[in-house]
Amino acid sequence: MPDLDVADRASVQRVATVGPVPALLVSGTFDVKTGASWAKDVARDLSRSTAVQVPGIGHWVVPQSPCAQRVLASFLARPAAPDTACADGLEPQPFTIVPK
Repeated sequence: MPDLDVADRASVQRVATVGPVPALLVSGTFDVKTGASWAKDVARDLSRSTAVQVPGIGHWVVPQSPCAQRVLASFLARPAAPDTACADGLEPQPFTIVPK
């Protein structure tokens, strides 16, 4: 394979995002694309962030979770103090297989 002489940009691309703007981080505990732990890492550097984990949901958290939808609507109405109460004690639905 030929040497393409492309500069290593990892140090620039992996710089933490920081800032005082309110941010909402909603993640599903079954997300295999961007794991729920990533949101915790990002939230550490955003001083006014709110991180919410929705159990039993994959990558498409907001479309699949009525709780995530409520949290998002609450964030849009009050970015500095979204209502995340619906996520407290939320349990994933049991995994079942229905025979045909």
